[in-house]
Amino acid sequence: MTAPELSVSEMQQSVTGGRNPVRVLVVLRISCLTDESTSLERQLADARKYVAKKVAQGLPWVEVGVARDVHVSATKQNPFERAELGHWLKERAPEFDLILFWKLDRFIRKVMDMQDMLRWAEDHGCKSFASVTEPIFDTTGALRHVVISLFSALAEMESRNTATRVKSFRESAREQQRWPGGMPAYGYEVFKGEGGAAYLRQNPHQVNVLREIVNRLLAGNDTAATIADDLNARGEPTPRGARPSKRIQESGRAYKWTAAGIRKMLKSEALMGWKMESRQKPGKKYYETVPVITSDGRRVRTAESVFTDAEWKKLQDYLNERTFAVSSPTNVTPFLDVVRCGYCKGKMRLHVSRKERKDGSRAEYPKYRCVSPRMADGRTRYGCAEQIPWEPGRLLAAFEHHLMGQFGDRDVEERIYVVGEDIEGRMAEIQELASRIMADMEPGRRYSTALMQPQAEKMLDKLNIEYEALRQMPTGDRWEYRSLGRTWRQHWDESANVADLGALMRRNGVQFLCYKDSFELVFPERLTL
Repeated sequence: MTAPELSVSEMQQSVTGGRNPVRVLVVLRISCLTDESTSLERQLADARKYVAKKVAQGLPWVEVGVARDVHVSATKQNPFERAELGHWLKERAPEFDLILFWKLDRFIRKVMDMQDMLRWAEDHGCKSFASVTEPIFDTTGALRHVVISLFSALAEMESRNTATRVKSFRESAREQQRWPGGMPAYGYEVFKGEGGAAYLRQNPHQVNVLREIVNRLLAGNDTAATIADDLNARGEPTPRGARPSKRIQESGRAYKWTAAGIRKMLKSEALMGWKMESRQKPGKKYYETVPVITSDGRRVRTAESVFTDAEWKKLQDYLNERTFAVSSPTNVTPFLDVVRCGYCKGKMRLHVSRKERKDGSRAEYPKYRCVSPRMADGRTRYGCAEQIPWEPGRLLAAFEHHLMGQFGDRDVEERIYVVGEDIEGRMAEIQELASRIMADMEPGRRYSTALMQPQAEKMLDKLNIEYEALRQMPTGDRWEYRSLGRTWRQHWDESANVADLGALMRRNGVQFLCYKDSFELVFPERLTL
């Protein structure tokens, strides 16, 4: 005879002995899958052993989920920006009480990020943190803030020391002919010279491919797009495809030649053998790759150039006469994360194509495009083959039409986090009081007379009403919605800041899905009619 199957709540009760469980979210992070010492499998196995140890010690710990983030740098992405952990923090916070990680640097490396997590934890039911390999790191004690600040400072110090060592090496090799590391430009390969130092030399096969591309472009019979298609059909590895990352290998995808990629490759002065470095463009947020200039004003040549000076000038003149595309900064895309592709549900981002006129000025052609990372064909860099580019005016006009037509007159509601109240103690107290009053109504007791019985009944009625009200109240942490006192139409008409309006829509889960010939406005279930 088989035993009856237990529900999740019954299993938790069996583990915790009837006490309120401490719901544990296991957080895993790794920067590179080749790092065996801190692999996700090892982190998860150690975390589960740690939870089992706590249960054996009598603590009611229960694992409720695992957040896995692969190829994520803790110094570049805070917890809220990571795919899985960010989803748990922003959408599923009521479902856990404690965040458990293998080691602090697997969770966070910057003091400011830890301070942000502390504030978030206080605002969301006083969540706790614990480390599997660092027993002193346990925020359930009285010195929780001191422990957290100390360890996050040490983690940030270690990260800075590593960055300093790498920067020092690169600075020492900057003005030398030797190669400091990284992937060289297409047409070159790394080899070991005397003393084991790394240098560059031409890759004969890749140089032949480069010359083929340039000759076909200058002949005028092919475009960059048709050349890219031909290279893909031949199975010619791209600059990145010749050295694919482990993530790409495991996914089964392959890098593809694109017209934009060919243009970018042919514009790089690295093809002339110069050593290059990345520098932030003055007044901009993005970086550009430029030749290294030494302290005495000369360039550093790392290898023999692929083209002669005359060939290079002719090539650049050709490219400068053709259209090229650049993407706009993400912070100028209206309603980013709200306007999405209806086919792959990826982001639609504003891109601007610029074409140089004969008088030297440039015409701009902005379009919304899907930026899903999936490669749907060999040429597109945007990934979603079904989607088409949208003119911003038409797309935003359609967005306004759908929003006002469906939800313009409805109140705007904002989702807020509510910490659950401990009402079980009050309910137990009411039960005890009711039992005492009923016992005192027996013959010969305090409320047994005709004068006192009505008073006892009134007290029982009052306690019964309070008990029923408490019984209907939610006990745990939860999301609730509150009205902001204005309709969506009023917000749309009166908001002077598109970024603020977009942020409000993102917080409420609003999405506007674009298809080739139609649109769909998606509101969260709580806000729909």
